Amino acid sequence: MEYENFKLEIDEQGIALFTADRPEKMNALNDKSWAEINDFFFWADQSDEVKVVIITGAGSKAFIAGADLNSLKVKKPTDCLGGAGQKALNRIQKCSKPVIAAVNGYAFGGGCETAIACDFRVVSENALFALPETGLGILPGAGGTQRLSRLIGLGRAMDVILMGRKIGAEEAVEIGLATKCVPQRELLLEAKKMAGKLIAKGPVALRIAKQVVIASLSSSQETGELLEMLALSTLCGTEDKMEGVSSFLEKRTPDYRGK
Repeated sequence: MEYENFKLEIDEQGIALFTADRPEKMNALNDKSWAEINDFFFWADQSDEVKVVIITGAGSKAFIAGADLNSLKVKKPTDCLGGAGQKALNRIQKCSKPVIAAVNGYAFGGGCETAIACDFRVVSENALFALPETGLGILPGAGGTQRLSRLIGLGRAMDVILMGRKIGAEEAVEIGLATKCVPQRELLLEAKKMAGKLIAKGPVALRIAKQVVIASLSSSQETGELLEMLALSTLCGTEDKMEGVSSFLEKRTPDYRGK
């Protein structure tokens, strides 16, 4: 698959590296970028070839430095009603495969929103998160006002969104915005190491566990526990469960088939 604003590489393990590839624009997102994110994750969700996705940015300065302001400048009110950014990032959150953001440098605006739609965020020491939209007379429009508070709490989200405060790599780890901070030269290596650990897990269990965790955001604990019980019941009938338990008892590496 070929993209205008992204580069895709898939290795023999099934790790798909999806790289925002506009370094001259600090990988800023335009309308075409949102469409390509949507298209890629629709495909990756269904692909047997892809086991885990890593999304990162080209170059050393930016993961994704927000929206392309030239594109934003000419937007009319009706242009925003389609919710292209929300739809694209919902694809990431709902993807049945684990998604890791490898955040190198600036993750501003839509870049921050992209990162927080992922399941994990591993960051380089120069990573910097921000949602500066109120300083431009707008607000985060690709899910940022909704996801950030769920991730780091209402008070911190207000600080970041209303005040436009930036969060560095170490603080991001401290407040749960990021999973781990590493030197920039080790960023992709660490992301791929995480991906390898995920690939070793039962794929059906990963998929269903992700769905149940996400469902907890919009359900009561009672409803969530019912979903959890039904999910566990489903998994107990899979070949993967039998293989996982058997391999543990037999002290060998499991050979999961995703069934």
